Amino acid sequence: MSKFLLSENPMEQLTSLARSVQEKRQPISGVVADALREAIFRGVLKQGGSLRQDGIAKQFGVSQVTVREAFRLLAEEGIVEIVPRRGAVVASLSPTDVEEIVELRIALETMLVAHAIPRLEEDDFVAVDKIVRKLDKARTMDEQLALNVDFHERLYLKAERPRTLLTLEKLRLAFEPYLRLLWARSDYKLHSQDDHREILSLCRDRNVRGAQDVLTRHIAITGREIMHLLSSE
Repeated sequence: MSKFLLSENPMEQLTSLARSVQEKRQPISGVVADALREAIFRGVLKQGGSLRQDGIAKQFGVSQVTVREAFRLLAEEGIVEIVPRRGAVVASLSPTDVEEIVELRIALETMLVAHAIPRLEEDDFVAVDKIVRKLDKARTMDEQLALNVDFHERLYLKAERPRTLLTLEKLRLAFEPYLRLLWARSDYKLHSQDDHREILSLCRDRNVRGAQDVLTRHIAITGREIMHLLSSE
């Protein structure tokens, strides 16, 4: 898994990330969780690597109880695993995990778009089109990923299914470290943007079945690309 380690000095990067989120007004366990999550997504902390509770507590200047709560928050998102006799480790996906997440995402997202399409209005279409155009011009990885999330969220919000959206967000987070690698490839971004435009067009036409078919293909291709990454590690 060494390819996920982007820095020769990951602890310095983790400290920097910790400082960048400490201004947020939220419980300290949430601050620690935010910094660890970002470190995992950026490859500072490796997939499958152990997270030392005492070391992280010292680095953040917090109690081990606070760090344990941060681990619990990340475990709920599927980003960290709590392993008996080993403690917290950065979650890594198996091929079976990827298959399951793809199946769940297809089921949830096709359901959401079916509920959303009858409720979408012209201002929604204009807003989503603007997101697609911004994504064309986005250069940083953080901006690309954020806009990709915005595209889907803007469409799905009109489904008025908050519990489904919350479940979908947890599934998305499990893929994010791998999505960063995929979005770094220009061909993946190009094909993804083609799908986004087609989905938007089908939503405008109130073509539920067509939008579901493209979404299914879009999610399945992402899954196959992630499987390829796993097999090449």
